[in-house]
Amino acid sequence: MEASLMPPKSRRDTWYKEPWLLLVAGGPAFVVCASLYTGYIAMHGADKVVAEDYYKQGLMINKDIQRDAKARELQLNAYINADFAKGKIVLQVSGKGDLPETIQLSLANAAVGGNSVSEVIRRLPMKRTATGQYEGDLKLMPNAGEQAVKLFHIKLETTDWRLTGDWFDPGQKPVQLNAAK
Repeated sequence: MEASLMPPKSRRDTWYKEPWLLLVAGGPAFVVCASLYTGYIAMHGADKVVAEDYYKQGLMINKDIQRDAKARELQLNAYINADFAKGKIVLQVSGKGDLPETIQLSLANAAVGGNSVSEVIRRLPMKRTATGQYEGDLKLMPNAGEQAVKLFHIKLETTDWRLTGDWFDPGQKPVQLNAAK
């Protein structure tokens, strides 16, 4: 009878087999592992958020706005056609006022190298061949005619005005730029 009055002996598992241990220590252990992995990803694949010359870029915004306004005032339009086989790019500009002897054409596109993506900017001086017509040599820009490049962000600019736009599939079709209204 004495045995029936005594509570049964509880069978105790060893500490590492206890289910509450997984609940109490498992969550923080998982968070520590996840944070280490996130830190590794951040260190090896981080993009630059702030440009090195961010201050100069900020100062240039007002100048860019003024040049865009000047292009609207002159009612400028441009038509650009690239012939990668001949290595030439032809530009026709129309609008009010006199056009300069040379215009700079900037072509920017994204380039993927390894684990990073960078912007490649190519600048091409365009020389006047006739009134309103300019021509540039694509041979000055290595790899500009690669088939992989399907989009260029273009800037056509002088010290007084600029035209900007996107050029989809430059090897197949020309692009027209208009002053923003």
